[in-house]
Amino acid sequence: MSNFTATLLLSSTPRKSPPSTPPPQTIDSTYITETIRDAFSCLCTKVYLNLLLDTWKPLSTDSLSTATAVEVTIIDPTSSGIQIRALKGYNELKEFEYIYNVDVALQEDSVFRKHKRLVVFDMDSTLIEQEVIDELAAFVGVKDKVAAITESAMRGELDFTASLRSRAALLNGVPSNVFTTLKSNGTITFTPGAHELCKALKKLGCKLAVLSGGFQPLAEWVKSSLGLDYAYANTLEVSADGQSLTGVVLGDIVNAERKATLLKEIALKEGVDLRQVVAVGDGANDLVMMREAGFGVAFNAKPKVQEEAPSHLNSRTLRDILYLFGFTAAEVEELVD
Repeated sequence: MSNFTATLLLSSTPRKSPPSTPPPQTIDSTYITETIRDAFSCLCTKVYLNLLLDTWKPLSTDSLSTATAVEVTIIDPTSSGIQIRALKGYNELKEFEYIYNVDVALQEDSVFRKHKRLVVFDMDSTLIEQEVIDELAAFVGVKDKVAAITESAMRGELDFTASLRSRAALLNGVPSNVFTTLKSNGTITFTPGAHELCKALKKLGCKLAVLSGGFQPLAEWVKSSLGLDYAYANTLEVSADGQSLTGVVLGDIVNAERKATLLKEIALKEGVDLRQVVAVGDGANDLVMMREAGFGVAFNAKPKVQEEAPSHLNSRTLRDILYLFGFTAAEVEELVD
């Protein structure tokens, strides 16, 4: 008998792009109502080849009637070996999420779900709210131009490595102390819940890493601020007089493939089974590492990334990721206290 866990969370953000054939109506709710639960049950029993649902469990509150996050165990009584990837691919699931503005995360109901040992994060628009290269570009008056390229790259429309080199070239002449300036003037801000999530994960004994297509000085600052164990990012060349950036990226680019390689290297070094690794990001360059990890989460991600990622979460706070591990609100409070 195969078991899966489904975590349903009300989306805190506007609906993502509709399915190819938009449903005739949408429904907005304050909680995961009985109507929503019944609709999901129907999806499992009729569309998903007669899968059965066990008892619903509220996560965000003690009461099922006022919960915004709930979980349920899905049972395959036939032991047919159906794969989660197949379950996620059904158009009916995408329509369900769109109609009710709910995110559904499907995972194998195994011991590895709650017992994570390594969590790796993207930095820009994940642990922090900004795209750093766009803020650097503001210093030489090309922010809009660079931001447009960044947006296309994060949607997966451009090759990341080539686009990074072309954007970095526009940074020629930016003062070399720019990273200190960005940290001190409040330009760079942490995503709500970042400190709480990392504190909770450290209490659980997890190793934490930031793997960024951004730049090492900011990645090191994020590592220090959040108590992470590893930080890998790109290095920008500084002029011979030490006064400005040249626009040249030194060494290997931390692109999608490099992120996945670093994830596996850290897991090997720490002796962590890949099934106990979580990868969190928002861009197309995070998809490869999400697939390598035991569990991947696209956080407030671009539509293409949400479509292709192992799971997605649209929330105002990173701490909601803890619900995906099966923790209740009371347990989360204990972890972040």
